[in-house]
Amino acid sequence: MPFVEAKCTNCGAVLSVDNTKNSWICNYCNTPFIVEKAINNYNIKNYNNITANTVNVYGGKESDFVIRGGVLKEYIGESRDVVIPNSVEEIGGNAFQACNCLKSVTISNGVKSIKRAFKGCTSLESVTIPNSVTTIKDAFKGCTSLKSVTIPNSVTNIGGAFENCTSLKSIKIPQNVNCIGENDFEGCYNLTDIDYPYLSAYANCFPALKERKRKRLCIYCGGKLSLLKECESCGIKN
Repeated sequence: MPFVEAKCTNCGAVLSVDNTKNSWICNYCNTPFIVEKAINNYNIKNYNNITANTVNVYGGKESDFVIRGGVLKEYIGESRDVVIPNSVEEIGGNAFQACNCLKSVTISNGVKSIKRAFKGCTSLESVTIPNSVTTIKDAFKGCTSLKSVTIPNSVTNIGGAFENCTSLKSIKIPQNVNCIGENDFEGCYNLTDIDYPYLSAYANCFPALKERKRKRLCIYCGGKLSLLKECESCGIKN
């Protein structure tokens, strides 16, 4: 029997099928499909070699999301605005890496971690992070168009999340994040509007604030400091 590689037109699983047959049944999702279409689907869109039993593919005419075991593995759609499905619990590494046209993302409630997901998405301007997220790691490196981010109170761990986000101007970080790494905001030279309870202790982790300290200016507003290190503009003691 001449078996060839094919990709299920419903769930996206990679299969071996008999190309002399007109139809076949996916042994992962039990969906019948036309063999010729499945073979063409594999040849055109061989993005992932999926072998797990839990596979979901979302989208319209094209399959936009490849989700395995609750982990979003890859986005293969073309939309500039993306809403991540409710079944996703984790956005895996490189799921959206270098999607240069992606402008906005709404992450559904239920997602617990975001890891390296949006690295190099240079057009990404806005992202909505739900209260279910607890970990953000290397998620937004090189997102040079991202201007403002609000991190929910559920987040306790940030690692590298925003390195080289050169357009980032404002960010809100909850008090649950009680430690920020020295390189987490490296290259964020325009980030000056920072709402963070421990800002004084971690000012050197933000390039713009580190420069203000070097010039003996207020880390909160950039105003002049008195001899007692009280800002003459905002009145906050540094």
